[in-house]
Amino acid sequence: MAPLARRPGQTIVCAVFTAVLTGILANAMFFQTARHPAPIFGGPVVARPLAVAPVPAQPQAAATSAVPVPVPRPVEFTPVGAPIHDSSEPAKDQIGNLLKASSASSPDATRLLAAQRALARLGYAVKPDGVMGGSTRQAIEKFEQARKLPVTGELSARTLRELSSQAGVVVP
Repeated sequence: MAPLARRPGQTIVCAVFTAVLTGILANAMFFQTARHPAPIFGGPVVARPLAVAPVPAQPQAAATSAVPVPVPRPVEFTPVGAPIHDSSEPAKDQIGNLLKASSASSPDATRLLAAQRALARLGYAVKPDGVMGGSTRQAIEKFEQARKLPVTGELSARTLRELSSQAGVVVP
């Protein structure tokens, strides 16, 4: 007991830490009745059966009528935090597809894509994706500096002609 009395601050901190740890362990082991929805260590994925909505009893007269009766569909419950998409099709990047479709349809995007390919062929660090980004602008500026053109970072007619002749690629 004498060592504990010499360091009362550390003794109190250790006692509080031990009490908190004991409370957490007791809670996890004895007071939790269901699995945690997002466990730290994920186990194997277990397929759960779908819950089916109960079918109401139909009177005999309704069964003989010509009016079609809708058949209830199974109800699927999605856990919190799970991605929501139709399981018959793979998840798609819909926004990315819209951006690519809108940028690829314009003639400027076609010209930019050809210029990016020519810059990449000449060894400039650019990704040919048809989008005017920072790396594309820097590559154009470096090309313009190397060819002693006015440095604008944009695809002017003169820059396109020079780029086409240097890379050996037709840039529209």
